[in-house]
Amino acid sequence: MVEPHTLRGDASSINNHVMPYWADWEMRAITRMDVQSWIRALIEKGAGAAAIKRAYNLTSSIMRAAVDDDVIAVTPCRSIDLPQVAVKPPQWFTLDQAQSILDELPTAWRTMCLLGFYTGLRWGELSGLHRHRIDQRRSRLFVVEVNTKSGIKEYPKSSKSRREVPLPPHVLEALERHIHGLDRDAVVFTTITKGRAGRLLDDGNWRRQIWWPAVEGAYYFDGDGEQQLVPHYPPHSMRHTCASWLVQKGVSLYEVQHLLGHESFQTTQRYAHLQPDAHKAVLGAWERLDTPLTVAA
Repeated sequence: MVEPHTLRGDASSINNHVMPYWADWEMRAITRMDVQSWIRALIEKGAGAAAIKRAYNLTSSIMRAAVDDDVIAVTPCRSIDLPQVAVKPPQWFTLDQAQSILDELPTAWRTMCLLGFYTGLRWGELSGLHRHRIDQRRSRLFVVEVNTKSGIKEYPKSSKSRREVPLPPHVLEALERHIHGLDRDAVVFTTITKGRAGRLLDDGNWRRQIWWPAVEGAYYFDGDGEQQLVPHYPPHSMRHTCASWLVQKGVSLYEVQHLLGHESFQTTQRYAHLQPDAHKAVLGAWERLDTPLTVAA
């Protein structure tokens, strides 16, 4: 099922980038070069790479459906050059910065964020975690449900997002204190406001009321001993922080991929530069050259 916010985004893309160009075209008349010209027009208009990719993917889906329905013989959406979508480096906190945020959070939310830093769960997975998905005996939790804008849903059984996540002892202890007395099928982290307690968390409200005030009040000491504000990173950076710390401590990218539930290894490769031995093989090869190149001093 497609999420409502995804449908809204697709409709906006079609209205802003697809229909204004193609509305008067006959589908059978569109060639591959016409599609490429459309992409160039979007670039010249100033559309971003991600917006262009979304518009193209929607158009390509429409064309594939037209082929399936025998409206056209072949899709014109093939071998099209698209602008590269810039991949932002992951934003992560240092240990001191993360501790400062935890200290600034209201007590009721510290366990949730401790779990975020040590498991890399997505915010929807944290806020959709159920009591019976925690295996206290084996110090594990199972990621099955996710909290979405349309309520709790389960990941498909074929999805890599369904996974088992280990819990360090001190994180399990904090979690056990938090879930004490909760019903087996209860959601672990819910609203606590008087008169509205026990409801599913809303991402926007939680950020605005809990996360940002804590980040804006959190300080750390930099390498020169100067007090600095913690970087203004969103809750998703807890996930990046977990991955970054693990990679820096020598955990393989393969293990991190499975811990975080990445469908694609390419997503995990964003952390490759943090590996402590990332360039060891290259430097070792240069050292083993029989006669290295030299320049006069």
